[in-house]
Amino acid sequence: MAPTLTLRACVVLLAWLASAAATAEVWQADQKSGALRFVATQAGARFSGHFGDFQVRLDFDPKEPANARLDVTIATRSANTADTDRDEVLRSQDFFWVARFPQAVYHAVGLKREGKAWVTSGTLTLRGVTQPIAVRFELKPRQGSFTMQGGATLRRLEFGVGQGDWASTTWIGDPVDVAFELKLARDSAAVSP
Repeated sequence: MAPTLTLRACVVLLAWLASAAATAEVWQADQKSGALRFVATQAGARFSGHFGDFQVRLDFDPKEPANARLDVTIATRSANTADTDRDEVLRSQDFFWVARFPQAVYHAVGLKREGKAWVTSGTLTLRGVTQPIAVRFELKPRQGSFTMQGGATLRRLEFGVGQGDWASTTWIGDPVDVAFELKLARDSAAVSP
């Protein structure tokens, strides 16, 4: 009877170890560990800005990229272009409408390899509108962490960013390039779903 119990205990232990090994690790970053920038055009000239308040969570197991999850939350009020007047307009009801929509949220499940990069197709909810957005990035291991660098292009008018006269692309262009460079740290307290 004892050998059967020992064998059963070994099987349970091996099954638990296999499931633990397959669990994705959780990696996180925020404005203290990187930058989230955007570039757009105004009157034909490019201008840039950044978000000063955001959180990134990546649940990732390199052996199971189809199960990876990427979640990004951005405080829209934190948009900063180093131009006080432009920043106030960005926070207004005509653009981000931060009083009603204080956050932009990106969510994606699954990563695909394209050369050295990873690509994920998720959804961005901005100003109450949800649209599909593909994000391309590279992950580079670095001393117990990852560097995550990449970006995406979105069209502001698809999200209703720019109402009234601002809906015209004569003054402000429609495409907005978003770029990020982050140092992702392991979150040992988090459990991946």
